Amino acid sequence: SATIAPEDLEPATQPTDASDPAWMTEGLMAQFAEFNCDSAAAGETGSAPADKPLITCDPTNTAKYILGPVELGGDVITNAVAQLGTTSTGATTNEWVIQITMNQDGAKTFGKISTRLMTKAEPQNQFAFVLDGKVISAPRMQAVILDGKPSISGAFTKESAQTLADQLKFGALPMSFEVQSQDTVSASLGKNQLEAGLLAGLIGLIFVLIYSLFQYRVLGLLTVASLVVAAIVTYLLLTLMSWQQGYRLSLAGVAGVIVAIGITADSFIVYFERIRDELRDGRGIESAVEAGWKRAIRTVLASDGINFLAAAILFLLAVGNVRGFAFTLGLTTIVDVLVVALFTHPMLTLLARTKFYSEGHRFSGLDPRQLGAVYRGRIRFEVAPSVSAGKKQSSSKEAQRRQTIAERKAAAANGG
Repeated sequence: SATIAPEDLEPATQPTDASDPAWMTEGLMAQFAEFNCDSAAAGETGSAPADKPLITCDPTNTAKYILGPVELGGDVITNAVAQLGTTSTGATTNEWVIQITMNQDGAKTFGKISTRLMTKAEPQNQFAFVLDGKVISAPRMQAVILDGKPSISGAFTKESAQTLADQLKFGALPMSFEVQSQDTVSASLGKNQLEAGLLAGLIGLIFVLIYSLFQYRVLGLLTVASLVVAAIVTYLLLTLMSWQQGYRLSLAGVAGVIVAIGITADSFIVYFERIRDELRDGRGIESAVEAGWKRAIRTVLASDGINFLAAAILFLLAVGNVRGFAFTLGLTTIVDVLVVALFTHPMLTLLARTKFYSEGHRFSGLDPRQLGAVYRGRIRFEVAPSVSAGKKQSSSKEAQRRQTIAERKAAAANGG
């Protein structure tokens, strides 16, 4: 091909703006005709000067462009969102568009550009978004836009619209990358680790269930139900984040979910033991549930608050897979509070009204006779005959501690 002299690229008259036809010299047109999108020169367009015309292609190398000098840098874009378009009445058009937001300087400059391009014939009414020397989008100007909020429409799918929005939003940022952690795991090893992690979680869950049923009898089934609800809520949240944010659950994240089993079960144990304490003091089952809840919720909130704070600090300061562990640990801690407050407590309140629990069935897990001394008021307390001597003494002291002043004076007068 013939060599094009630099002077043949210089316009004969000084152009007034980036779309001035004066830029289109014979030398530039000849260079455009010879330009090959698959050539080495096409891969070097990212380093071209910003104050000169640019000959380049789109990322697929199927379209070729002559662009005027850069008039607006990508740093003026503060946000770009892929969304469904709407009409002037607010109705959805079912067409994906990219809504761009610019800063004040960008809005002012873009307003001038849109005003100028609206008067041009095609293809001079087009403006191009260029990333790394490639034209990622070249829409036509269809309106004068003075508010700095242009939108790009076309035959976009949800995925292609989101990709372009991400390129416009992040492509112009001065980013640099530093490797802080790197793991290489084969497909078979990753599968084995995942299976081992799930097996460990299943074994831990089985032991928790066995302990709950052994310690709390039928009441332990409420622990099982609460854990199932917590698992469903956690799964739905992770699925939602995977769909909306592209979140992926790592092996470390699985570990965080497994640890959460113990944290969640601990909240139930605290609640149940508080109820048992109230029953030992002579309260009825319904009264014991409400009083136990008031005492337990403070402990649960304090414990989960510390867990969440630790997870948040770990997520902010850690790198790599550790952040996945911290994220799922913090998420499941929040789920724990919601399940205990919105499911476990209301369910136990309803169960307390049933005959099985209100009469203190021996398999209910809340049988006052199996829990030790039961304070009955009027300076008396009764002891179940099958209770050990140590538990009797402990319950007696607790009953005496809760006596009113009048009851203590009556006991002293009677020689008690």
